Amino acid sequence: MRVSLLVLALAAALSACFGGSSGGGGGSAESVEKTTTDAAEVAVPVSVRALEGTKVKAFGQWQSCMALSWRYEVMVSMTAPEGDTVTQLEAVRAALVEDGWTDDTKVDDHVTLVREDTTVDVAPSPARGPGTWVMTVQSSCADYDGDGLERVENDEAASIEGLSS
Repeated sequence: MRVSLLVLALAAALSACFGGSSGGGGGSAESVEKTTTDAAEVAVPVSVRALEGTKVKAFGQWQSCMALSWRYEVMVSMTAPEGDTVTQLEAVRAALVEDGWTDDTKVDDHVTLVREDTTVDVAPSPARGPGTWVMTVQSSCADYDGDGLERVENDEAASIEGLSS
């Protein structure tokens, strides 16, 4: 009896974590791409202004979630004037919270915010050069089948022109 309950609980937990069937509650692959890109089109300019950033490059691509499901991710790099990282991170956090995002930061040297099924993470990237920052805007993980699975498995990074400068 205990084993049966444990198996049922595990199955329910996995279904909740990985979205169950096609689309995983996140919608079609196409709608998830659009929703995530729309969120990036709001969050990126807010972050760029907060950092006084320039040289923005943005790409979108499907990423595997531990080889079990997929998420769409907009990856952004930008250059900002060098300054006190803690103050700069606080400026980004405050600007995004004011824009309706919820602070979900759990790691030093990053700010992480969420809105519905979308997560934004902003961090300095000194390894890429002085004043370089990276930002990701990503959907939650979901599984896909059929045309959706073909789309996410065969995706290549594509520049998001409206965000790049």
